[in-house]
Amino acid sequence: MNRFDQQWQKLTALARSAPAEPAAAAPHGFATRVAARAATAPLAPWAGFERVALRGLLVAAALGVAAIALNYSVIQSEPAEDFAATDAIPELLGIT
Repeated sequence: MNRFDQQWQKLTALARSAPAEPAAAAPHGFATRVAARAATAPLAPWAGFERVALRGLLVAAALGVAAIALNYSVIQSEPAEDFAATDAIPELLGIT
């Protein structure tokens, strides 16, 4: 036998020789409380994540609205240069 088998045999022999402990009795009404808690528990395992995600979405939306509100004057003003009219590729390549 290898070392694992020897240790396993020793462990199982010790487990067989251990005295059996009496089963602990559950307190009065324990099964009722467990059943009631199971019935009221959220069914979805991601319910806690949904609450945090909804708060994060609301914070992100508030920050987005604040960013637009703070930069509204920049958005409304016309740009100093019309970037769509200039072609950047000849400028980058040095072709005039």
